[in-house]
Amino acid sequence: MEGWMLSFVTSLVEFLSKVKKINDACFGMSLFASKSIQTGECILRVPYNVQIAPDNLLPKVASLLDNEVGNVAKLAIVILIEQKRGQESEWAPYISCLPRPGEMHSTIFWSKSELDMIHQSTVYQETIKEKYQIEKDFLKIKLALDHSPEILDGITLEDFIHAYALVRSRAWGSTRGVSLIPFADFSNHDGVSEAFILNDEDKQVSEVIADRNFAPHEEVLIRYGKFSNAALLLEFGFIVPHNIHDQVQIHIDVPNHDFLGEMKLDILRRHHLPTTRYANDFKFSGDSFIIKEVRKRSATITTCVCSCSLLQLFSRFN
Repeated sequence: MEGWMLSFVTSLVEFLSKVKKINDACFGMSLFASKSIQTGECILRVPYNVQIAPDNLLPKVASLLDNEVGNVAKLAIVILIEQKRGQESEWAPYISCLPRPGEMHSTIFWSKSELDMIHQSTVYQETIKEKYQIEKDFLKIKLALDHSPEILDGITLEDFIHAYALVRSRAWGSTRGVSLIPFADFSNHDGVSEAFILNDEDKQVSEVIADRNFAPHEEVLIRYGKFSNAALLLEFGFIVPHNIHDQVQIHIDVPNHDFLGEMKLDILRRHHLPTTRYANDFKFSGDSFIIKEVRKRSATITTCVCSCSLLQLFSRFN
């Protein structure tokens, strides 16, 4: 415990010497440079042993869960248990800063009327799938925790959705599955930034290196990933204008009664595009092709990431 606390305090002191945390009503937590930061300088260094990962789950609880419960759900349980412990939790200073349910805006929190506005989009489909997965995980976890009510009694679906969304929006992939990295998730996203989380397995630390100079009081931004606006909206609840990583997924529905249906499906298979049969008598190509929009000055160039022959053949058939 003393070693953990020393690592935590050391990271915090180093972190606060370069940046300061500001809680903004509109944008949540933000990080601003407290002094000049130079390109190549380490902004943040967090040892693995102060990060929160699925393997922090109590062995007694972990033993009750089957392999179908994934790392995100397991880490969500860790968060719920640590929240219940309150100030007794070793992560209390960090967990107390995490967003409340009303402060999160990913699409899993949207009302039915709000989701209806994006009904034709892939974001809607992915939101429904994610909500289904969350409910499925919750039922398994609730059944397991019923055997040990002293650990986490009275957990509700709403509690679990909140914890699950915290993990989905704030955790990074790691050798431990996924990890919540204190301080790193206070940074806001910049899709063109070259500053992102770097994991050093030899030193057992996660770092962020400045990709440019930051003046005092300037906001420090990092890149969460090369995410499209659809992914940003689904996981984080925001989009960015002129997103260079934006893309649109185009689906091709092939009805079984289409006399050219098998030929079209064969084309999809030959281009390595998976097909799925649905109960409504449709076979659906899950990743038919992706269109990316590339903006340069006033011109807009649309790049289609797919086989031209596929599009030509489908146009000819229709």
